[in-house]
Formats: sequence, structure tokens, C-alpha cells
Amino acid sequence: MRPLLGRRRRLRDATIIGGVVAVLALGLVPGWGLPAEIFFVIIMAAELAILCYWLWQLGTGRVGLTNPAPTARRRRRLERQAAEEAQARAMIEQQRLEEALSHGPYPLQPIISPESEQEANARHRTARK
Repeated sequence: MRPLLGRRRRLRDATIIGGVVAVLALGLVPGWGLPAEIFFVIIMAAELAILCYWLWQLGTGRVGLTNPAPTARRRRRLERQAAEEAQARAMIEQQRLEEALSHGPYPLQPIISPESEQEANARHRTARK
């Protein structure tokens, strides 16, 4: 999560405040009343959507009132999900191991004695021909 007073948030807030001030200033200029009111209604609708989003985040426990980090309830849920995933991975690994061991021990290959140099050279010469 981003810090509460991060650079992006300050920039966004300054932009929104500047837009609201500009719309209010346009409302005071003669002849610009109707477009300013339209812009003002659009900005109010956007702010209402943001407010509803914040309320949804608070209601679902995604953020707290004083700290944007996940609440303790959400952290416990995330920890529980991570533990369940780790347990599932361990169970799958155990099943794979049991399946591999069910086929019996690994067959040992007979040790082949190293060839003499003469036999290797003879085989090499016959392969070249």
C-alpha cells in the first residue's frame, strides 16, 4: 500500500482542489454559469464515487480508519490463506514422494569396467571407416 501522504496522493489532491477552485471561479464569471455548474456536478459525482469506494474498503476491512494498511482481520485472513496454500503444496509433494516410492527402490546400474585404451582406439578406428 502507498503511504497516506505519498507524492501521488498529494498531486492528485492538489489537482482535484485546483479543478474545484477553477470551476467555482468560472461560476463567478458572467456567462460561464451553466458550464461551471455542469463541471461542478461531474466533480461531485466523481467525489461521491470515491467516497463510496472508501466506505466499501472500510466495510470489508481492506483498510483501517487511521492506517491504510490492511486491518488485523484481513491480515489474519491472508495469513490463513498462505498457510492453507503451503499445506496444500506440502501434501502434493508428499503424494508425489509416496507415488515415486511405491514403484520400489531405484534400480542400480551395473558398474561397467573402463575399457583399455587399445579397445577404445580399435572401436574408434572402426567407427571412422
